[in-house]
Amino acid sequence: MNSPLSPGEHLVEGFQNPIHGPDAKERGRIRDRPGARSALFDTRRVPEASYNSDMLALAAVTLATAALPTFDDAVQTGLKDIAFSVKVVSAKRAELRKINRDFAISYEAKEVKVQWKEPMKLRLTSKVNGQALTYLVVGSKKTYHIPRLRLKKTEDISKSPGKRQTLLDFGMISPSMSKSFLKGSYVRTDREGRLIFDVNYQYAGDTSRHRVWIDAGKRYVVKRMWFNRKGQLMATFDYTEPVEANGLWIPTKLTVRNAEGKVAGVSRFESIKVNGGIPDSVFKL
Repeated sequence: MNSPLSPGEHLVEGFQNPIHGPDAKERGRIRDRPGARSALFDTRRVPEASYNSDMLALAAVTLATAALPTFDDAVQTGLKDIAFSVKVVSAKRAELRKINRDFAISYEAKEVKVQWKEPMKLRLTSKVNGQALTYLVVGSKKTYHIPRLRLKKTEDISKSPGKRQTLLDFGMISPSMSKSFLKGSYVRTDREGRLIFDVNYQYAGDTSRHRVWIDAGKRYVVKRMWFNRKGQLMATFDYTEPVEANGLWIPTKLTVRNAEGKVAGVSRFESIKVNGGIPDSVFKL
């Protein structure tokens, strides 16, 4: 039968298990001999080569465990603000509706201007059916504003983080997002060297989650799988063709696939400007 322990665990088990040394009674007799050392820790009884090999192996296991990636390795640590435009290249409404109705509606806007500033401030401006639309998220409040219709609606999303758009939608994780909004658990590193994390909201009331693949060197999201509260796959997002902007790597193409694996939409990110300085007044109506 195969052992359930890994080679490293076998090594640690070997150092702890008395089967590899004298039994309890024998250890007692050894201790009771005048001037005797415990054979369990008497390195003179262990061949030098074997002892050194075991110690090196144990050190390697310890270092490997300590060096596991953390969610900080997924963060664009130098990001203070970013502005860019999202242009829809293609949208298949039937496939988008299979994700959900709101997601399909979001593709009605052919171009969206995105402005983000730390910590956690977002402004989206676009036109839908000829009507100018502004979408703001600041703190726990989300606001829609359509000036021509004199429509303004504000919603508290503090307990509904899934309703909040962030840079994760565009393939990036900012410092404030990792500090107060998202938490990530390292899963593994794939064959291409990409770090894989399971990402949840810090608010425990929303159990929807994402699995993300991170380019370890460029620190952007390469791929994201979105699961709802029931654990069902909703959509997969591929972020490709990254470019360097002011020292940070930003993806410039987004391909969205529904749960059936069918391409539902393709977008391009253009006119990217990183850390150019966005005034706080931008995030007020």
